[in-house]
Amino acid sequence: MTQVTAAGCALSAVVAAFLATSPDTPLEATVSALLVFGTAGALAGADSTGPGSFAAGLLDQLHGMNSATLQEHSAFAMESA
Repeated sequence: MTQVTAAGCALSAVVAAFLATSPDTPLEATVSALLVFGTAGALAGADSTGPGSFAAGLLDQLHGMNSATLQEHSAFAMESA
């Protein structure tokens, strides 16, 4: 992601969106946003051939992200409290 312009800005926007929907649990919202963005980045990176295709792939992965994809591809176990 270091070769793609605005990846950090995009991450900030995703974190803000998660915080807006879960204002009472900011830590959980932030961790969830980081997990979604990181998983989307990993999946986009696996399919990209360079920074241009990565940027488009990242947007596509964020758009199509769902709980099944997270459970299958994320590096963290999700538990409910």
